[in-house]
Order: sequence, then structure tokens, then C-alpha cells
Amino acid sequence: MSDIPRELYARVHELALAITNAVMADDEILSRRELKSYHEEQVLLGTSHPFLTETLADFTEDPPEAVRLYQLSIRQSKAFPNQPLHTKRIALGTRLLETGNREQAEAFLLDGLAEARILNDADAIAEAEDALEDLN
Repeated sequence: MSDIPRELYARVHELALAITNAVMADDEILSRRELKSYHEEQVLLGTSHPFLTETLADFTEDPPEAVRLYQLSIRQSKAFPNQPLHTKRIALGTRLLETGNREQAEAFLLDGLAEARILNDADAIAEAEDALEDLN
């Protein structure tokens, strides 16, 4: 059962879709700014949600900034017990690899993989296994 408010999910989905469509049209900068602005607005309102923060991290091109956002999303998840962590951990591990932090990357990837296997999330399992292969 997801604890993502319906309105938040709809708005984040809309913004993520806009970014995806903009990427296809080579014009994603405006859509990325809209997602970042929406995140900042939610933070100021005190209603930030780990799903929104994770999505912003997913679309952040700067690996160190993405790492910071994934870490924030994991911390925010403590207030949302139904929020899955495996996607956040796997994505964080992948971004840590990009920054050269192999030890931390491996730890997050292994934790995320273990949770993904428990949840039988085939896509996340494949993503984690691919990233772990990059470590070798």
C-alpha cells in the first residue's frame, strides 16, 4: 500500500512525463526546472515527500547532487513507513559509482538488491545486478 498522496503522485507523474517528452524533443531544461521548483515549493510548505525527492534525484544530471537527493529521500522515508527503499538504495548506489565511491556504492546496491528480491521487483533486481557487475 502506497502512502503517496494522490495529488502529489499525479503532479510528479505529470512533471516526469514532461521531462521525458522534452528529452525526446531535446528541450528538457524547462521541465527539469519545473520539477525542481515543485520540490522546493513542497519543502517550503513542509510537505516534501520521499517520492518527490527520489524523482528529482532521478532527473538530476549532476551525480553529487543526485547522491545528496537520494540520501535525503532515504532520510525522509523514515516518516513514511510504507515507502519502499530499495529503488532509492539502488539508484544511490549507481550514482555513488559515478562519483567513484565504490565501497559505499556496493553497500547500497547490495542492500537494495536484497530488498528488491524480497519484494520480487524484477526491474530493480536487474538494475542492481547490472550495477554490481560494473564493480568487477
